[in-house]
Formats: sequence, structure tokens, C-alpha cells
Amino acid sequence: MTNHREAKGTKYAVLALVATATVSGCAAPAIPIPAPAAVGDSPALTAEQNLAVLAEINQVLTEASDSRDPEILRARVTGPALAIRASQLYVADIIDDDSLVTVLPASYQQLIIPSTSTWPRAAFAITDVTEELQPPRLLALVQAGPREPYKLWGWVQLIPGVQMPAFHEPRLGSEVVAADDTSLKITPIDAVNQYADLLTLGTASAFNDNFEPIESDHFRYWLAGWVAAQEEALSEERVEGTYSLVARPYSSGVWAVRTADGGALVMAELLTDERLEAVEGAVLTPQTQTALALLQGHEFTNVLTAQYRDIIALHVPAAGSPDTVRLLGYSHIQIGASVGEYPDEGAEEAE
Repeated sequence: MTNHREAKGTKYAVLALVATATVSGCAAPAIPIPAPAAVGDSPALTAEQNLAVLAEINQVLTEASDSRDPEILRARVTGPALAIRASQLYVADIIDDDSLVTVLPASYQQLIIPSTSTWPRAAFAITDVTEELQPPRLLALVQAGPREPYKLWGWVQLIPGVQMPAFHEPRLGSEVVAADDTSLKITPIDAVNQYADLLTLGTASAFNDNFEPIESDHFRYWLAGWVAAQEEALSEERVEGTYSLVARPYSSGVWAVRTADGGALVMAELLTDERLEAVEGAVLTPQTQTALALLQGHEFTNVLTAQYRDIIALHVPAAGSPDTVRLLGYSHIQIGASVGEYPDEGAEEAE
């Protein structure tokens, strides 16, 4: 978070929109009846074991939140969940307010257990709605090796009213799908790469036809509006600024399990960088509480950058299906901000 230079001359403020890390709404997604059979190895967990794992993770989350100590998280949190939660606790400590810490309900309406004999492996759980009636969260729990505990890898907030695909019963387990599996319309890794391209290029992306229309995709639709608002603000007279946003897949893995229709649930992490630059002498003022907390003590200039850790959950249909890839849920959470340059990824990566 480096302030390269002090702004000189008359100062003009460009107000960015407030980014939200959650999707509002109270309509719970429809959870279909589990399919009667699964293909592959035995389930990696029983339902009782999975619930015990979740209880242990929730205890760690509670302890870390109560003390606002991100080091506590390391015992049962990993990947993007660790980076995001650590940043949220850091911001909560600065502003003395926990309202920006994502609520993860500790009750569950569905468990999605993988059938596998190899590692690393991922199990999933769908929570109930929050006390504020926000939509359920889809959690991914990853076990790196046979002697390692399951850890919370990430979460998304499900799209309000989304139609979830069916999964196999926990006692049978759901087949693990490899990142390069070709039994799908597109491989999981290609789906993630293409979705990042959609976020970056919008309707100019070459992959639009592989996905549901932007009007049906809450994340892409919201982000397109956000980008348009930033560009409009930066185009004003005496501001004459430029704006860029680039989303790219991050290195924390792609996790996928088979759905009952032959498709797959795919979860992955994206890193999104945003850069705003106005004419020399202007001042760009961050309007998110997260950015203001992270930039305390810095002199604002004509350059402002932000970094987000995004997690997406997609349903990729089976090969030969007429359906397109669709978004089931997402999280878009700011974890970095800087004056003049992008934040150092190594400093923000709580691994």
C-alpha cells in the first residue's frame, strides 16, 4: 500500500461505487432430492463425520472472530478462505466493527460428500439462510492428505432462488471430477478460465455463448454496472481518467464433483485487480470501508488500486447437453488496496 507521490494542485474527488461482498435477497435456493446412486469409490466421509468437521471449523471461526486474531484460523482454514477471513478480521480490528465479516451459518440443509480414495479431496455443504435472511452459503472443505484435517477452503453466497443441481446421497457419495475432465461440455479448468475472461472483457469475450446470458448471471451483470459507473466517473471533465479491471484464475485449485445429471459443480478462486487513474493533480478517494481501513495513514493521489479475492461456483453441463454453463453463487471480497500500485500479493496471501 505505497503512496508514490503527493497530489499537487487543485484536488478533484472521484467517488467510486461501494462494492458489496454479498448478494442480497431472502429467497432460498431450491435443493432437489438427492439422486439414488453414485459412481466410483466409497464416500470419503459419513454425514456424521462431515458434520463433526463443520462443527470443529465453526469453533475455530468463532474463536478467531471473538479475538480478531487471524492466526487462530490456520488450524482449520486454508486457501482463499484464510486470506479473505484474515483480511476481514484485520479490517474489523481497525474499524472496531464486525459488520464486514461474512456470516457463515452453522446449520446445514445439504451435505455433498465426495466418493474418492485419493488426495487432495473436497467436500461441500450448503448452509441454511442467515438470521438476516440472506441466501445460503455453499462451503468447500478441503483435505490435503490422509493425515491432514479438513479445512474450510472457501465459500460463495448462492444466487437468490437459484435452481441447484441434484447430487448423490451422502451415504453413497458424489464422484470427484478432475479439472481436465472431458465428459463435460467444457472441462472445469476451461470453464474457470473462460469465466475470468467474461469478467474481464464482458460482452467482448469470445466465450459468451458457452455461458448463460449476462442478464441471468448476477455477478457478471453487477460487475458490468460497476465498471460502467467507474468509467463514467473517470470520464468527467477535469478528471480525464482511465479504468481497468482484470480477473484471472488463482493457483489454489479447481474443485469439482459430479451432479446427478452428468454435469459437475465446479468451485474455483479468481484474483481481480482494479486500477483507477485520473489526471495529475486529481485525488481519487476510496468509498469502501475496507479500502479506507487498509489505506489509513496514506495520502490519496490520482491513482487508486484494489484487489479482490473472488470465488465462483458453476454448474457445467455434461457433454452433448443443450444447456450452458451457469453461475450458482459467488463471493467478491476486497482484500487489498493501494495508492499508486497494486498491493503485494505475498503480503495479502495468508497462507
